[in-house]
Amino acid sequence: MQVNATQILMIEDDNGDVEIVRELLDSRHNSFTLKHCLTLSSGIDLLNASQSIDLVLLDLSLSDAEGLETFHRVHKAFPTLPLIVLSGNTDETIALEAMQEGAQDFLVKGRFNSTLLCRTIQYALERQKQQLELQYKNSTLQALSQQLELANRELERLATVDGLTQVSNRRHFDQAFLSEWQRLCREELPLSMILCDVDHFKAYNDTYGHQQGDQCLQQIAQAIARATKRPADCVARYGGEEFVVMLPNTDLIGATHVAEVIREKIEILKIPHETSSVSDRVTLSLGVASLIPNEDATPSILVEAADQALYLAKDHGRNRVSALKRDCSDPSLHSSHTLQWVSRLRQALEKDYFQLYAQPIQSLDFGNHKQHFEILLRLCDQPGTVYSPGLFLPIAEQYDFMARIDRWVIDHVFAELREIQAILKQDAHFFINLSSSSCKNGELLDYLQKALVHHELQGEQFCFEITESVALKNISTAAELSRALKDMGCQVALDDFGSGLSSFKHLKSIPTDYVKIDGSFVKDMVTDPVAKEIVGAIHRVAKSMGLQTIAEYVESQTILDSVSSVGIDYAQGHYYEQAQPLIDTLVTYQSMSDQQRMSKYR
Repeated sequence: MQVNATQILMIEDDNGDVEIVRELLDSRHNSFTLKHCLTLSSGIDLLNASQSIDLVLLDLSLSDAEGLETFHRVHKAFPTLPLIVLSGNTDETIALEAMQEGAQDFLVKGRFNSTLLCRTIQYALERQKQQLELQYKNSTLQALSQQLELANRELERLATVDGLTQVSNRRHFDQAFLSEWQRLCREELPLSMILCDVDHFKAYNDTYGHQQGDQCLQQIAQAIARATKRPADCVARYGGEEFVVMLPNTDLIGATHVAEVIREKIEILKIPHETSSVSDRVTLSLGVASLIPNEDATPSILVEAADQALYLAKDHGRNRVSALKRDCSDPSLHSSHTLQWVSRLRQALEKDYFQLYAQPIQSLDFGNHKQHFEILLRLCDQPGTVYSPGLFLPIAEQYDFMARIDRWVIDHVFAELREIQAILKQDAHFFINLSSSSCKNGELLDYLQKALVHHELQGEQFCFEITESVALKNISTAAELSRALKDMGCQVALDDFGSGLSSFKHLKSIPTDYVKIDGSFVKDMVTDPVAKEIVGAIHRVAKSMGLQTIAEYVESQTILDSVSSVGIDYAQGHYYEQAQPLIDTLVTYQSMSDQQRMSKYR
């Protein structure tokens, strides 16, 4: 079998050196073919003209180039071509620099024999081949990584978009609605909602078929989307033929105007509907409601108010907008939607549909190696959907579920920790929230003590969080509870501190270990000097009392920098990690060394 000879180009202006190399190659009977150029320019011309050169032997001292410039000109023009530098005794240092910048090797004239020369050439060819293979693999991996990133983005988009109509789906709407509700609670600005229902859509499907019905819904969804202009507005398919529009920072008058624009846009589509009792075209009925969110109200009441308004629009003849002008907190509005949630919460407690999540609380003192986690609750009673507590806790509080939910959390945290206690390699500290119902319940302490004994756990493993607003409603009860918890060995944290702004004088009345600073101040630290001063003031007062401070809602590097600059002890938020199932979180963190955590979060 004939093996192709390795084509070598030697760029050397001393013919004697060329003959020595040729003889050394020939003496070994190796499959090498040597070509020769006297100048760098002629060598580069030959390389440009020939695609068959496998390797270059380059003298650094030529008539038309000298030193590293010689190497740079060849390497820049042919970066993938293996290159061995030939140097004299005086320029060995330059040869080493050339290797650092990409040359495969160097040989000192007069100091190599046939064996060394051939081995150097062979190794240079092999190294260059490996480098090219590695570059190819890296470029392939990079391309795959980019494809994966694009695929993940598309999956995220698909997870939030209704497949038929291409507007948001119900799950994404619920998340966006809760986020806006919480934001506007803090800012005390209005939030409006429009519920839209296609009039007599069942009759439309029966008349024109489901395929035509799908096309009709697609046209309607896009028409509704065109009527909303702002990025924060959210249009979603809420049910089969029902759509919902959320309008942050919009009052009832503005929302009613948008609803009327939507109704008119549907009429302009002129989609035939010969079996409708309203019109010979497809029409919409729309219900509008608006309120300024507050912590004492449940987010569901706005949905129920819009639903009531939609019912009125249908009751008065359809193809119209009805705006609910009554107070949305009216108990008569707590209709089927609320009752459905009450039933779901009862089943979640009975059938364990809740799931425990955890989020790390990161020490900003990297000498502190103890791991801290806040225990969080999620509802998982619908396949593929995880509901955050903001959607159901307000109803749970209103309908007196909170004490039972707190006990469910304590029971399941303790049970899960007992199961994995043997594999926990490092100490972990768990923060558990207590509701106002539990804080007022005299049976909690006895229940907690028995649970610790039953699960063979120590109180020192837990810190119980009491919100500032709960504590301020009854200072003496909060202080008594805090002392009792500390007597068990537990620690106590005052949560959402600063939201009341009158709490400084009460800090010394309630024995606590941690102060968790209200996240609304933390988020604003970067843009609002007053918020930064408030956070700093809370930290200074807490430290003067020997308490540790925790900043919530740390969602970016800039917020973390601001938090660190005022000396906060701990940070918690999405900048570090989003909440994940408890066991998954513990397994991940227990497998990380202190150094890995420090490098990840520094």
